[in-house]
Amino acid sequence: MVVMDNDFIRVQRHPTPEELLQAIVKITPEFALHWERPDNYFRNQGGSFSVHGVFAELTTYLKVGFGKLSDAQRRTLFEFIEKCVLTDPNSDSGVSNAACTCFLENLAGECDLSQAIAPYLGMKSKEYFDEWN
Repeated sequence: MVVMDNDFIRVQRHPTPEELLQAIVKITPEFALHWERPDNYFRNQGGSFSVHGVFAELTTYLKVGFGKLSDAQRRTLFEFIEKCVLTDPNSDSGVSNAACTCFLENLAGECDLSQAIAPYLGMKSKEYFDEWN
């Protein structure tokens, strides 16, 4: 879990998929309805899901819903993404890997959308994004 403390980021532990989903829904409440759609292939039959699945489905949501987000939501969302990227940058399976491979990579090369999100990216996120864009 990522905790802000006087503008410093402390990593207590990696967020569970459920905690990650809750954090994103807190920023973009509309994502909750998108997540529950029957065509969300990132939820298993029993309802379980991974952090990679959350970020992959968030990509799908933003491809159609980015323009509906307020500037404040965009800033908050991409500040959160930056915290996720910084959480465990050397992990092959953690939240940082998921944010990079299932979110930033998927948004790179999306022409107008890529240009629209670029100003909101944090330093480490932008560094990764630019490699794929």
